[in-house]
Amino acid sequence: MRKTIRFLALLFGLCAPVGLYAQSAEGAMQISLAQALELATSNHPLSRQSAAGVARAEAQLRSARAAQNPTLSIAHGTGRDASGLDEDIILAQTIELGGKRAYRIRGAGADLSAAQYERIGTALDVRLSVQTAYYETLGAQDQYNLAAATLSVTKQFVEAAQTQFQAGDAPRSNVIRSQIELSRGQQTLTSAQTELDNRLAELCSLIGKPAGTKLTLTDKLSSTTTSYLLPDLENLALQNRPDLMAAQATHASLAAAVQSKRAESRPDLFIEGIRASVDPSVEGAVVRAGITFSPFDFGQKHADVAAAEAAVAQQDAAIAEAQRTALLEVETAYRDLQQARTTVESFEAGRLTNAKELLGMAQTGYEKGASSYLEVLDAQNVYRNEQADYARALADYNIALATLERAVGGKLP
Repeated sequence: MRKTIRFLALLFGLCAPVGLYAQSAEGAMQISLAQALELATSNHPLSRQSAAGVARAEAQLRSARAAQNPTLSIAHGTGRDASGLDEDIILAQTIELGGKRAYRIRGAGADLSAAQYERIGTALDVRLSVQTAYYETLGAQDQYNLAAATLSVTKQFVEAAQTQFQAGDAPRSNVIRSQIELSRGQQTLTSAQTELDNRLAELCSLIGKPAGTKLTLTDKLSSTTTSYLLPDLENLALQNRPDLMAAQATHASLAAAVQSKRAESRPDLFIEGIRASVDPSVEGAVVRAGITFSPFDFGQKHADVAAAEAAVAQQDAAIAEAQRTALLEVETAYRDLQQARTTVESFEAGRLTNAKELLGMAQTGYEKGASSYLEVLDAQNVYRNEQADYARALADYNIALATLERAVGGKLP
């Protein structure tokens, strides 16, 4: 009887909130979500890749702003008046006219803006990946803690059932059922451990920590009551999403390319300084200026302009597709968040309380002989499953909230 009472006392331990059994691994690195995000910003390869893309675009803009380099030709030959190329030194400088340089600068500036927006988008993608991994790890930790606590109680079930059977107070079926539950609990714990290890490995990879690094997550799963209106979220996405801004910047770059192609047929100014001989004792030097252009087009220039215009039209369609995708992502994420919130509220509105009450009633009835062993076991399973589902619901809610935040292109209102 004493063992049965002790078993029931332990069983009441399952009534503790999810996360109560969490323990910090010895020597583990304690990390909050904010710290994980900071580490990922510094260490994630995509962050470095996007930063390099911005640096490349900045260099291309500097190149576009620079004037064309002068050319210096030095040669010396024998003979005179050979095809009019008997000058030994020619220093030439081309000065672009017709807006060519301005169009090139405009296009490179737009490319830089696109790269900067893409970097912001990459940062948001990395942020969502880290948030998802962090919340999934928290959920896996709660699942593991619950599985470990359940297995501990199940072992007491086996001990109590065996004692009662030997005393003639319970049938052997109780022993068999408790042993089945013990095997199931051991398998559940093993699966929970594997899932937790996988989630920790993913989080370590995202924040740039070596595989096998011990982490203790300091944040906890929770939910809020904030509500949003779908039209407001859609407007926010159209205004703030970096992929849409990058697409618009790319459109500006392609439009500048059209103007640049059209300007190629316009003349440029050139200035040349010519010296007849590399021998300083030989006299003969001249400076001349003029224009250079290609007055004929055998189809190449026209085709280049047509190709540039087609690229603009293609980008128009890409922008429309990006907007359609953005609105769909917002709508989907909004519904997912609503569903996740409804699920969490169902637990907080009474599901956990009812399952706990059911377990208490079964225990009381068992103590007084009004309930069977199997009724207590079933009530325990119901409450255990409710706790596990609640932990998953909290993780899903936080992931849904982070996904909606990414869908609108930044912070939620």
